[in-house]
Amino acid sequence: MTRHAVVGVALAALLVLSGCTGVLSGPVSFSASQATVSDAALEETGYQHNSTQAMNVSRTFEAAGQSKEVEVTNWISEYHQRVGLPGVGEQKVAVFATFSSPQVEILGKSFNPLDKYSDRQLAQQFTSQLDSVSGVREVGSQNRTMLGKTTEVSKFEASVTTATGIEFDAYLHVTKVKHEGDFVVAVGVYPQKLPGQEEKIYQLIRGVEHGT
Repeated sequence: MTRHAVVGVALAALLVLSGCTGVLSGPVSFSASQATVSDAALEETGYQHNSTQAMNVSRTFEAAGQSKEVEVTNWISEYHQRVGLPGVGEQKVAVFATFSSPQVEILGKSFNPLDKYSDRQLAQQFTSQLDSVSGVREVGSQNRTMLGKTTEVSKFEASVTTATGIEFDAYLHVTKVKHEGDFVVAVGVYPQKLPGQEEKIYQLIRGVEHGT
């Protein structure tokens, strides 16, 4: 499962919003703090850390004869749990990912790309990187705690086919909060027939760490 869709879309929005930077000169950089999951939450749920990566994007804008280069660093952390599927064996089809994107402040105005995306849009962008996804629809929500804040966790269902040809009906859980100047998104996806996964996703959400 490829994981960069949400951040990629967020950055695209950022580049549109940042058009006003052309009236200044010289580079400006913005960087998010990493959002990760605590060791305790990973041990409780059986998930394992797969990767934490920076996504760096830069673009130069021009206006009124001046230019402005904007550099943005987002962070992506991904976690897997190997699960047994009938007729397939163990596969990494249970995935939890966190995304952090920085607040962008230019000319006295603040922008954060992820602020404009609903949980449904984030779920659709995450699953768009799978080989085939259909029937994404919201089936419920719960209030949970992430980074010390009460947040609504939206639950979706979808039919999924991975790039390796594995087909299953999936549940997705999506939430986001603003924390220390960044927006932090958490996304979990797993087969519907996999018992106990929903509570594990909530444990991972509670275990998200970010900033100081």
